[in-house]
Amino acid sequence: MWKKKENELPTPEPDHRPEPPAPRPAPRRAERAIIGPTLKISGEISGEEELIVQGQVDGKITVKGQGVTVGKSGKVKADIHARNIRVEGQVRGDLFGEQEVIIETSGDVQGNLIAPSVRLENGSRFKGSIDMERAKQPTPPPAAPKPGTTNPMPASPARPGENQKIQSPPPDPGQRNLGS
Repeated sequence: MWKKKENELPTPEPDHRPEPPAPRPAPRRAERAIIGPTLKISGEISGEEELIVQGQVDGKITVKGQGVTVGKSGKVKADIHARNIRVEGQVRGDLFGEQEVIIETSGDVQGNLIAPSVRLENGSRFKGSIDMERAKQPTPPPAAPKPGTTNPMPASPARPGENQKIQSPPPDPGQRNLGS
């Protein structure tokens, strides 16, 4: 009764398998640009990805929101603007770090360092000035005294030469008063 007939073709069953999930994009790695040791670039370099310089750059380097590393074989004659700057090679120019500038032991920098945090490793070479002023934050205005309050500090006595009334010496009896 439940036997299958040998001449009968099997009926296809509807496919109810769930669809495989759509492939997720791979997590995005931090993108890096590398200037290899045999490359020589003259001009302006700008971008928004991390930059590693192993070759030679002459000009200006600006990287928004990322870091710049001058590798051991890197030779840069340029001002560098980046979030973080690490120097293992040679730089002739000013370094502007939004967060920090690090000169490694093998680093050689002639230029000014401008960043809230600057680190010079033992053995590194540096000639220039360092400005570690943090980004200026607005200062709150001084609080105004409340109406009806008095200064809790008593006034100090005047020091010689300050807020004193100058009196003229008494008139000499032998002089006439010319003002009357």
